[in-house]
Amino acid sequence: MLTCSLTKRSRPRESLGLRVEGDLRNEKINYKVREHSLAKVPVLLVVGKKEAAERTVSIRRLGKESQQVMPLEAALKALSEEAVPPDVRRADAGSKAA
Repeated sequence: MLTCSLTKRSRPRESLGLRVEGDLRNEKINYKVREHSLAKVPVLLVVGKKEAAERTVSIRRLGKESQQVMPLEAALKALSEEAVPPDVRRADAGSKAA
């Protein structure tokens, strides 16, 4: 779930194999985070005014108290690599070694 005002740029995220939804309702960020956490969304990328100005995202994972702030592109790259199943990763690594 991508909760931000950057949804105009969501097409490149979808090409990375990530499912992206924007939540642009006029609600407080904490309210939206709680709502999506209760809906058991596994990873939230939260962008407030501060993050938008710095081009960073706050990554919140289901079941964890902490959050991690990192640049948008680095976060997307890490999440796209994480989304690849382990057996596909092994197959890719084997074809590169040959």
